Amino acid sequence: MYFRYMKNLNLFIVYIITFLSFSCVGQQNKIDSLLILLKSPQIDTAKQFNLNNIAWEYYYIGSYDTAMLYANMAMKMSKEVIGKEKNPIIKVAFEKGESFSYNTIGDIYCDKGNYPEALKNHFASLKISEKFGDKSGISSSYNNIGNIYDAQGNFAEALKNYFACLKIKEEAGDKVGISASYVNIGNIYAEQGKYPEALQNYYTALKIKEEIGDKASQANPYNNIGNVYYYQNNFPEALKNFFIAMKIREDIGDQAGVASSLENIGNVYTKLKKFDKAGEFLRKAKDLSIEIGYKELLKNSYNSLAELDSSRGDFKGAYENHKLFILIRDSLDNEESRKSTIQSQMTYDFEKKEAVATAEHKIELKNQQALADEKSHKQKVVLLFVLGSLILVLLFAGFIFRSLRVTRKQKDIIEVQKNQVEEQKQEVEHQKNIVDEKQKEIIDSITYAKRLQHAILPSTDEIKKYLPNSFILYKPKDIVAGDFYWMHVSPIEDVVFIAAADSTGHGVPGAMVSVVCSNALNRAVNEFNLLETGKILDKTRELVLETFAKSGEEINDGMDISLLSIDRHSNQISWSGANNPLWFIQKGLSPNSEKNVKSEQNNLILSEIKPDKQSIGKTDNAQPFATHKIDLRIGDTYYLMTDGFADQFGGSKGKKYKYKQLQEKLIAGSELPLSAQKENLQNSFNEWRGNLEQVDDVTIIGIQI
Repeated sequence: MYFRYMKNLNLFIVYIITFLSFSCVGQQNKIDSLLILLKSPQIDTAKQFNLNNIAWEYYYIGSYDTAMLYANMAMKMSKEVIGKEKNPIIKVAFEKGESFSYNTIGDIYCDKGNYPEALKNHFASLKISEKFGDKSGISSSYNNIGNIYDAQGNFAEALKNYFACLKIKEEAGDKVGISASYVNIGNIYAEQGKYPEALQNYYTALKIKEEIGDKASQANPYNNIGNVYYYQNNFPEALKNFFIAMKIREDIGDQAGVASSLENIGNVYTKLKKFDKAGEFLRKAKDLSIEIGYKELLKNSYNSLAELDSSRGDFKGAYENHKLFILIRDSLDNEESRKSTIQSQMTYDFEKKEAVATAEHKIELKNQQALADEKSHKQKVVLLFVLGSLILVLLFAGFIFRSLRVTRKQKDIIEVQKNQVEEQKQEVEHQKNIVDEKQKEIIDSITYAKRLQHAILPSTDEIKKYLPNSFILYKPKDIVAGDFYWMHVSPIEDVVFIAAADSTGHGVPGAMVSVVCSNALNRAVNEFNLLETGKILDKTRELVLETFAKSGEEINDGMDISLLSIDRHSNQISWSGANNPLWFIQKGLSPNSEKNVKSEQNNLILSEIKPDKQSIGKTDNAQPFATHKIDLRIGDTYYLMTDGFADQFGGSKGKKYKYKQLQEKLIAGSELPLSAQKENLQNSFNEWRGNLEQVDDVTIIGIQI
């Protein structure tokens, strides 16, 4: 699911591909007309204007090198005239044309991903617009600069420039521009995960569109708003806005938009576990995509159907729909390659016509000069030409004949070498294609494995149902993880179990071990009906060892775990741990001899219960796991974790974060809501890590009673 600007971009690309042949004919005619106007030898503002327009037209069809050539020609002409021209009116006109050239060059660099050069040129354009007080040009530059910072992930600078653009649009009363600025600002907040701010800006943009009666463009803000609610897990509001967007798209006949809305609604129903409704909407999205021939939407529909089948345990159906997703995605890649070839051929045709037009212009000038010379020196020129030609032929005939023979031999040698180089190049490209394809298959398989691994994790809705005041910070190092979290609810005893576990390794090996360990935990409580945390870990270790023993090889893998049970009936907390501790924060210190006080602040005490120093797996001198009991008190906060956060390298000296700093961070923010605590932890982790690689999977669970 994407925000509106991503969907608009995809729709625009598909539109361009679908109508490429028609639009390029129009572009060709326009460029041909502009090239003819360049025949005039006079240097004036009209010629500069034509050069800038030709640069823009080539940029529009994606011929960046040719666009850059003409933009630089216009720039060079501007600088020459500005340096010599005395008339201030003409100088101003050329400087404004120079600003246009900088703008075009900046757009070219941006599309090519060269953001430093793009910024350099857009700032140069901005400087000229500010010199003449050109408000329209200034706001356009601010918007373009904001787009570049957005592409770089520099959200603070992007917002700064978008707000500057908005201010100018508001001063000018440009409601269309104001609405667009609010959408851009909302998009930045959405990318940052600041959903309330994103909603505020989307609603403001929507209100302006309603005021000016622009109903056709209201669907996208509603769709954006729906996306934000979706990511906030506010599914009723998400559905409400997706349905409004779909109704508008139906009214204006936007079938592609309707298909996209159907898919969004189906995805929400999947999250709500209303699988029949989800299937109904996703199949409609798929059928409509087929009907209108929109492969990009069809690809997304199969991907969503695979997600649906995986969520309801139909892994065969998930596999079949995932295969169709891969098939259409690959066909789109091939189609894009073919369209690129067509565009390259058309660019070649444009450049060929340009060369012909230039050659015709030179011939015309040469003919005019020849006619002038013929009037005054015709006889003399003819005699000199004939005499000179005859002398040259006699003197160099033999030399030329000999040179041709040598050249022919050299050409044969060069041709052989060229063929050898070409064969080697083709072989290298073939090997590269094989490697790229294998790498893509591996990444696709691991990405799909991520969905299967996520199936063993409890959903956010399920956790919030039984533990409404809680958070889970889960940051895998790779696509799949060795860390996992687990929850079980005993309906008879009214006991909630929750655990944070760290399997041996990370990535694919860690993920495989995590599936074995998660299955062993489920069997311990479901098959053997165990309720005491220590006995659950004893049985889990036994089942893990039994599973690994079936391979016939010595396997030392296992997991560390922190397992907590909350018994609201008996008002008791029980906990057991394998190498991972339990931390909890209380007001004042209760008389519990098992607690080890680690930190105290504002009458808030962070205590620790140390784990058994043995893992769930093969262990020398294995002992039964201890069960620790704590009286349940309202307001106490418990933290389960793996070692990934504390072991992360970073900071100014590249050292580990360590448990002491993590304890101080938790107790300092312990009076905040748990959602704010999670955000603080995540920000602290990212700031500490900086540009360093994440060293391990990270899991922290916070629960307030």
